[in-house]
Amino acid sequence: MASQSQPLRVSELRAAERVTMITTPEHVLMDRAALAVAGEATGAHRVAVLAGRGNNGGDALLAGSLLAGRGCSVTAVLLAPDAHARGLSELTKAGGQALEWVTDPEEAAFAIASADVVIDGIVGLGGTEGLREDAQAAVSAIKPGTTVISVDLPSGLNPDSGAADHPHVTADITVTFTAPKLCLMLEPAKASAGRVVIADVGVDLP
Repeated sequence: MASQSQPLRVSELRAAERVTMITTPEHVLMDRAALAVAGEATGAHRVAVLAGRGNNGGDALLAGSLLAGRGCSVTAVLLAPDAHARGLSELTKAGGQALEWVTDPEEAAFAIASADVVIDGIVGLGGTEGLREDAQAAVSAIKPGTTVISVDLPSGLNPDSGAADHPHVTADITVTFTAPKLCLMLEPAKASAGRVVIADVGVDLP
């Protein structure tokens, strides 16, 4: 396993991940990522997971399942119709519940507002810059004083840029994997990342 403090561009990280996954299954990397995210939610009681599609949402859901297994009340707010299947299954098996923003926005907003920790897994490295309107509405439901933990990077930022011109999440903690992304190192985007934790999930770097 390896991690580094020097930033990587998305293309560089994707290449390293492809090589690693020849010998290490993707689900193993995701479980390690989820463990790192859940480890930052110390003292959590009520947790809201903002989950988009793909592996970023899957990491967030898996982290939520770990916290539910530790006795936290966990509600996942699904912001995409195709949530990560294994992450969602593990969350519900651990006792967490899931709400779809599109069908029940009021209850979902209440769950977000009631949380003392929000895990941001809306979009990851493959997301476009800025948040969609539904994601913006979900983020706006977060109450001041709530601890926000972003998975890999605050959703809505361009990972390969320091720009912060479009709607995005402002995190208290960002758990990034293998190496920091440029948006976590360059201002003004850096200001939205909070404390950056570099988690070694087992991706082999050149």
